[in-house]
Amino acid sequence: MNDQLHSIPAIPVLEGDARDAVEYRGGHLQIIAAAGSGKTEVVSQRVAGLLADGCEPSGIVAFTFTERAAASLKSRIERCVLASPDLGRLFLDRLGGMFVGTIHSFCFNLLQRHVSRYETYDVLDENRLAAFLAREANRIDLKDLDGTLFKSMKTFLSNLDVVENELLEVSDLDDPFRSIYERYLNTLEDSRFLTYGQLIAHAVRELRGASTFATVHNPLQHLIVDEYQDVNPAQEELIELLAADPVHLCVVGDDDQSIYQWRGSSVENIVTFANRFPDVKTFAIEKNRRSRPDIIRYANGLGARIVGRLDKTMQEHREAADHPELVFWKQETPEDEAQVIAEAVKRAHEERGYHYRDIAILCRGRVSIPPILKALSDLDVPVQPGGRTNLFMQPEADLFGRTICWLVDHDWRPEAYKPPESVTLDDLIRLYSSLCGLAADQETIVRIRLEAWRALAHADSAPANLIREFYELLGDLGVGTWDLTDDRVVSKLGTLARCSQVLVDYEAARRRSRPDHENPGEQRGATDQGPWYYMGLAIYVQNWAQGAYEGFESEDVVEIDAVDLTTIHQSKGLEWPIVFVPALTSRRFPTSKTGTPGDWRVPTNLFEPARYEGSVNDERRLFYVAMTRARDFLSLSTFERISNRQSPSPLLIEAVGETIPTLAELPLPTPAEESGSEDNVLEITFSDLAAYRSCGFQYRMRTLIGFQPPLVPELGYGKAVHHVLREVAEHVHRYGTVPTPKQVDRLFDDDFYLPAANKPGHRQMKEAARGLVDHYLEEWSDDLHHVWAVERPFELHLGGATVIGRADVIIDESDGTERLAIVDYKTAADAHEQHDFQLQVYTDAGRREGLNVDRAFVHDLRNATRIPVDVADGEIKEAENLVQDLVAGLRARRFDAYPDKEKCGHCDILRLCSSCR
Repeated sequence: MNDQLHSIPAIPVLEGDARDAVEYRGGHLQIIAAAGSGKTEVVSQRVAGLLADGCEPSGIVAFTFTERAAASLKSRIERCVLASPDLGRLFLDRLGGMFVGTIHSFCFNLLQRHVSRYETYDVLDENRLAAFLAREANRIDLKDLDGTLFKSMKTFLSNLDVVENELLEVSDLDDPFRSIYERYLNTLEDSRFLTYGQLIAHAVRELRGASTFATVHNPLQHLIVDEYQDVNPAQEELIELLAADPVHLCVVGDDDQSIYQWRGSSVENIVTFANRFPDVKTFAIEKNRRSRPDIIRYANGLGARIVGRLDKTMQEHREAADHPELVFWKQETPEDEAQVIAEAVKRAHEERGYHYRDIAILCRGRVSIPPILKALSDLDVPVQPGGRTNLFMQPEADLFGRTICWLVDHDWRPEAYKPPESVTLDDLIRLYSSLCGLAADQETIVRIRLEAWRALAHADSAPANLIREFYELLGDLGVGTWDLTDDRVVSKLGTLARCSQVLVDYEAARRRSRPDHENPGEQRGATDQGPWYYMGLAIYVQNWAQGAYEGFESEDVVEIDAVDLTTIHQSKGLEWPIVFVPALTSRRFPTSKTGTPGDWRVPTNLFEPARYEGSVNDERRLFYVAMTRARDFLSLSTFERISNRQSPSPLLIEAVGETIPTLAELPLPTPAEESGSEDNVLEITFSDLAAYRSCGFQYRMRTLIGFQPPLVPELGYGKAVHHVLREVAEHVHRYGTVPTPKQVDRLFDDDFYLPAANKPGHRQMKEAARGLVDHYLEEWSDDLHHVWAVERPFELHLGGATVIGRADVIIDESDGTERLAIVDYKTAADAHEQHDFQLQVYTDAGRREGLNVDRAFVHDLRNATRIPVDVADGEIKEAENLVQDLVAGLRARRFDAYPDKEKCGHCDILRLCSSCR
């Protein structure tokens, strides 16, 4: 089978500054790229040109704002490489050494690669950090800030952002914040957690050391930073370290689209770039290839009012349409406005043939979403699942929240400013019956299930298993019989999956183990059962999750035909043929919070408070971003009253003038001729590919829709064993001798960490792991003197797909001529049975890269046996063919279940699968 899964698309021919930016080789450069100007194409062609000039892939690092943007850039680079007469198909196998991804992923990779202890750390997103702070509040005296838990959390987190974004030191701070922050750092370290801000700070600290700097910087020749207008001071420090001479820095961005100042980003970085770096060449790509002329004209008018911007004007590329391209209008109330929008969406789909996914409704804030969500629901229009909108605005999530509160007799407040409501079992049954269409006998089953869960919540007899109980409830509700060919059903499933994420976020933080400092080498578990544990969950859901689970850069969108109803911040980097921007009133856009002084506990002489507090200028940039998301049709609307009169947003008036007509029905655009969707290279980890091979249904439910696995005590066991073995190998490399038993004792005491195990469980698994490592050292210690690499990443490029993975260890078996053997360790906790396939894929990737991979082995640590894997050419070709077959199935969205009695018996989503009933 040919591994070229897709034909190579034609490479666009660039002109003017776009072409010049691709070809420039003189030093640092700045690319000012207007919205829709094709900057990703420029960057991809520039990278391919650098490679064709002889730059090694490892000499290029490219930072993108999101992983979605990274996937798009990687795909286009691969396409350019394939089309290049100087590179071509064979060069793809060398691309694994190039980094394309977010700054945060780069920093985490740097820390784990160069500071081995970080292998056992996990990264806290904002939701898990909130759950962790709630757990640690008393230990760190958090309530000393503001008296109450969640008010103090809010104050602490906003000031923590400043500390991390500005790279401030503890010594810079004042009490009481300073003492709380110091205690917070200690407990974070004990729990082996890192925040996203710490990833940057710790990477900067390591790069300031000569050894790590030389290792990371020496091979680097070109650093590319996309969305440069949105970097904060800490990220800028990282960039400056990496871009030290002789590295050439290329920054790409648009100061008009800087919208994350509330996270600490500084638009001054891009505005002053040419003055801060030597010999900068600037190119301006001003032709907007996305939007129709009227949209560009009105956006230019708004952009011209942004104070302190770089001088530029978007140019038109597309011809004018035979329909209105931009419509501005008003209605009497938010409900009336929402009704007009919903009817227009429905007609665009049914009368004009638009997919629902071609349509976005972008709101300044979440307060504007409920009436629109209701109007769409009334017309049976599918909406992307909870998480793109605020999660708890979806009825499924609201009912989930009510259920969690009912378990411990906690009132439920559906919205922040509404009074709390008591929840009864009869209420829940009525709501579940309405939502899921339950028959009378099902209602009885659900009632029994809920009563049993409530009894567990009030008992202290066994550890909680929130995911299992939630999935059992979903099974009784008949979720396993839902029609997954219906996008509305999948949207509901996506919302329920996000609810499982809430449970896992809470448990991952609440049950996190910590070292027992009174008994070195042991660890202590955390509370994992009883009414206080469930009460903590109810408080977390009500006081944090209900207002937080939306995220500003959602990556986990279910690929269904559904309208995107989201905030403007979430829309960054995206585009749609049809865009509605509603609720453009003076009290909502600019938001009434603009310019409000923050509750700063960090000395304000150390940073610029105004940058975090926002300005009308920042609101103009946000409106500009919203307008330029539209390709063919843009609707800008306002309303005249809620309980009192509302005036139009001054930003709307700036853009379109003061005369705003009332419209009861919107004109509809004519669908543009399809330009062809970009067929991205599918990048997938080997573990995900193996999961798809095992069961397509389980893969879809877990990986694509997002249902989370339960937290188990043995979580991280295999990872901990692998980490100790890495430390042993590095000890041999550093000192030339195998560590003594006492040194191995110290390794286990310091580094054998299980995030969810209590003291007895950790002690038992640590003893078992020590036996595995001792057995390995007795039988295979000679390997340690021949280690060529540990945790070596691989990428197998097969045309339209890239499989990525990491080999545990590679042994050099030669006496002079390099002959490599890949060894993959397996422990009792390793659950998958696809070892041969895995090692054949890694062998194939290594050989394509130019390595002489001669053999491969599965090393069973339980009995110190080493099982050879057949890596003959024929077997490797069969593995390639299997990869391509699996990729073809993924692209065709074939997600069949493969029932198997033994396998299904261990599946945690069994109750959600109709094939296994």
